Amino acid sequence: MWYPGPARFEPGEHMKGIRTTAIGCCLLLTACSGGGGEGGGATGQGLPENSMRAAATYGAADLDHLLGRTVFGIDPATRAAALAMGLPAFVDSMLEFPTSGTSAVETAARAYLVNTTDPAGLEGKFPSTTDITDWWLYLMLRSEHPFRERLAMFWQDHFAISSVALRAEERYLMVDYIEKLRRQGIGNFRTLVLDIARDGAMLEWLDGSSSVKGEPNENFAREFFELFTVGADRGYTETDIQEAARAFTGYRNRLDTATNLRVLEFDGNRKDVGTKVLFGDVILPSRGLAADDYDLVVDATFLHLDVASWLAEKLLLEFVTDTPSDGLIANLAAVIRTHDYEMKPVLRTLFLSEAFYLRKKQIIRMPIDYGIGIVRATGLMVSPEAMRAELLSLAQVPAEPPSVFGWPQGEQWLSAAGMVERANLVRRLIGERTYQTTNGFVINMPAGTPDAAAVVDHFASLLAIELSVEERATLITYLDTNVPSPGVEQPDPFDPANAQDISNRVRGLVYILANHPDALRR
Repeated sequence: MWYPGPARFEPGEHMKGIRTTAIGCCLLLTACSGGGGEGGGATGQGLPENSMRAAATYGAADLDHLLGRTVFGIDPATRAAALAMGLPAFVDSMLEFPTSGTSAVETAARAYLVNTTDPAGLEGKFPSTTDITDWWLYLMLRSEHPFRERLAMFWQDHFAISSVALRAEERYLMVDYIEKLRRQGIGNFRTLVLDIARDGAMLEWLDGSSSVKGEPNENFAREFFELFTVGADRGYTETDIQEAARAFTGYRNRLDTATNLRVLEFDGNRKDVGTKVLFGDVILPSRGLAADDYDLVVDATFLHLDVASWLAEKLLLEFVTDTPSDGLIANLAAVIRTHDYEMKPVLRTLFLSEAFYLRKKQIIRMPIDYGIGIVRATGLMVSPEAMRAELLSLAQVPAEPPSVFGWPQGEQWLSAAGMVERANLVRRLIGERTYQTTNGFVINMPAGTPDAAAVVDHFASLLAIELSVEERATLITYLDTNVPSPGVEQPDPFDPANAQDISNRVRGLVYILANHPDALRR
């Protein structure tokens, strides 16, 4: 039988009725390190596990796998809707982002950006770093289109920018940047690369506004190749970085005295107008002082270097496996080229592919994915402030990646301290009774009058946990037991009509399940 590790909070009385002795972190690491290599390499392109062909059929388990990988977690309402329409139709609906208007959730989220000191007409333009995080967390927690936020988080990890690097009069640029990821993340990747290169937050983050003719700054040019488009040492040289840096000139940071906001704008007088040569023989003739030459570098890179393979690898690491084979990368890269970097058909192909459904429980959940997923699956809603506080302890705060490399991946998240903090996050979620009651949130109980076995199966399913026979039996006993005082256990069948049984026993069950090794993987 598996048992959860320690938490910094003392569990409630009923939770003391089940043994909570700590297990070694090595057990968690062992349980979560599955997946391994796939074999086959480039010669394995035709294997089913590397195939981008649509699967022949999709079952309920496949749907749960898709939900866990794409919309943070398995919430009952989304699962029911998806089962009714069928998995391919659900994928189509999931990839259809709103193109106009502002939803009620988005309107409520914007309130987090507004401060009483904001000048009239500039409300929301001077957010703090925590305001920005809370705004985005509100969207992740409550959005009717969770994949939109999930995909934007992927792009933020890819094009990593941190709000803490911006001054107070520049932080609105971070909001604009995140909105760009939310709006354009499902569009064309080449267009997104170009727009991010010109983005005000990126220009500040990687010194684009201080890159001028005669003194080009190479920071953005280096990361443009190494992180954003092709990967380190893949078809370009130091000379190419230097030449691209010359092309990435012409912007400046100006204080608008009318608004006290800093504006990033193009200034032809700061631009290097000389001819540049990329990749040995690709000539980039400047168009002069009227506009920047950023698109020339982007076009040349996409035409002459293997951008598709780098994008394929990043997508596979995020959504499929932490050990993508050469054959799998090559197959997805071919799809990307076929669709000319349009993300919607690429993601549709990926999320319907044989390869996607042959790899389950192979990716370690990052803290954001883990925390938001538990909330959306169980219905135990918390405030953005509460979620932010827990994610801060887990070292993954939205809008605040640690460096241009984004956040770490895989088993780096499973340190002993990280396991304790994950338990603490779940403890916070199940302990927010007042917030949940006041705001009308209830735990996602199964329909009808379920007994203990049905409740255990329900929440294990929502959290994508495969319980052993022994684990399931122990948890059923847990729900059918009353603990009137520490050390005293009395048989008492679970009663779904008893609010105290739900408030104490079911919350305790969620705590235990959320600390199961299966809950750490997707």
